[in-house]
Amino acid sequence: MNASTWIGNDADRQTLGERSVMSSKRRALKGFRARRVCFWKGFPPLALLAFAVLLAGCGTRATGVSAPVVSEAQDAQLEVESMRRAGTVTLEATEGNASPDVGLAQEATLEGILKLTVKQNPRVQAARHRWQAATNKRAQAVSLPDPMLEFKYFMRSVETRTGPQKWSLGLSQRIPYPGKLIIAGKIADKQTQAAYLRYEATLRDQIAAAKAAFFELYYIDRAERVTDEVRKLYDRYAGLAAGGTATGKPKLPETFRAESQRAQLGYDLVLLREMRTAEEEGLRAIAGAGHELNLGPTQEIAEPVPLATSLEDLHAVAQQHNQELGAAGIEIERAEFQSKLARRAPIPDLTIGANYIKTGDPIPALRNTPDASKDPIALGVGVSIPLWFPKYTAMAREAREMEHAARSEQRHTGLQLRADLAKAYFKLNNSSRLVQLYRETLIPQSRQALQSAEELHRTGEANLAALLETTATVHNFELARLRATADFYQNVARIERLLGTALDLQPEPAAHGPPKEREQP
Repeated sequence: MNASTWIGNDADRQTLGERSVMSSKRRALKGFRARRVCFWKGFPPLALLAFAVLLAGCGTRATGVSAPVVSEAQDAQLEVESMRRAGTVTLEATEGNASPDVGLAQEATLEGILKLTVKQNPRVQAARHRWQAATNKRAQAVSLPDPMLEFKYFMRSVETRTGPQKWSLGLSQRIPYPGKLIIAGKIADKQTQAAYLRYEATLRDQIAAAKAAFFELYYIDRAERVTDEVRKLYDRYAGLAAGGTATGKPKLPETFRAESQRAQLGYDLVLLREMRTAEEEGLRAIAGAGHELNLGPTQEIAEPVPLATSLEDLHAVAQQHNQELGAAGIEIERAEFQSKLARRAPIPDLTIGANYIKTGDPIPALRNTPDASKDPIALGVGVSIPLWFPKYTAMAREAREMEHAARSEQRHTGLQLRADLAKAYFKLNNSSRLVQLYRETLIPQSRQALQSAEELHRTGEANLAALLETTATVHNFELARLRATADFYQNVARIERLLGTALDLQPEPAAHGPPKEREQP
């Protein structure tokens, strides 16, 4: 069971990441197909028309990425977050001013927040549009250059034996070496794949940010509840101190301390409410919703459990699924193709063309000449001359350096990923240990000490200062446990961001359950 979704009652708890996700690179390769279409028209009487039909009919077209891939990318992330049980979400249908989920006003659920984030987050939509724009690169890369249509009018007619030449019309087409277009198409495919991984990374980052904001909101809600309960205790203690009874023999300093602690807790409650308002705005921004989205109290979550997965196992998962690492590998492949293209740059390009010349009537003395007034048609073939070799040498050197840079960037990405994963792994384990320490040791002991202090205060064996000190200790331990719980799940979100997929945790029964006010329904 994924730790991020141990929420709600037992019927609602489902596993995130029940099915493994394909590697980022493999998913990026899906949907990229190209087909070549070339057709010939019949040969008309005029060679010029035949050549025009040839240029118009022959070319390379790319089909790009099929439309279902958009929903496949959506489904991949929904599969990670185990939201497919609610139905597949279509991004195109929800872009813009989508109505927020009104169910969040009664109870802010993690699942509801994630659905809104996937549907409406502007950054996700922008990354998706950039990816879809990149799917059109191949058609541009593999197409032939535009043909050249040339018209010439002879200001001074050239007199020939068949008649004066009036004007000419020419059409030419440059045809690059076929290998150049093939490699250019592969480079465009790699750019499209990299854009897809950037879209996935954006979706992943926004989901991780939504989780972190949700659990921060969870901490604020529970801290406000605990602080309010402790403040009620201080109200009662202040009343006892002000009553002047013999119980506990209260004195003026003790009364002042009780009042000051109560005032401090009142300030803390105001601070927590203002913090919640600010955190709500941040969560609305991540979810792509405006102020009309009302967020009710956050739902209950399960107690954190120790992480049984080793750092090496997590690193192996990150090697397979991390989007930045996959994109770095694709950049290396693109740089390799760029080097091949640079090496083929000096290969001459072919140019073919045709010219039609309009011939007027010859002079009377030549009207009986064979082929008089006939319009000549000429076909031509030419090749480019790679004369400026320093340009091509510099192009090849640039491509090689970019390839080396891509390999170095991939190595840096891998090393940085391992370092970031190690830090997040330590923080996650430390949060888990803190939760266990407070839940199983410190909080039960402090509560028992508070109960003993109250008994001693009622019998007059302890003063009010000792009771107030013990109450403050219980309050601090409760807040520390809540902080560690929120930190645990936020660190889970950070690790999931580094992994590029969901992190599975197995729950274990707790020896000591949470306090009653935080028990799961």
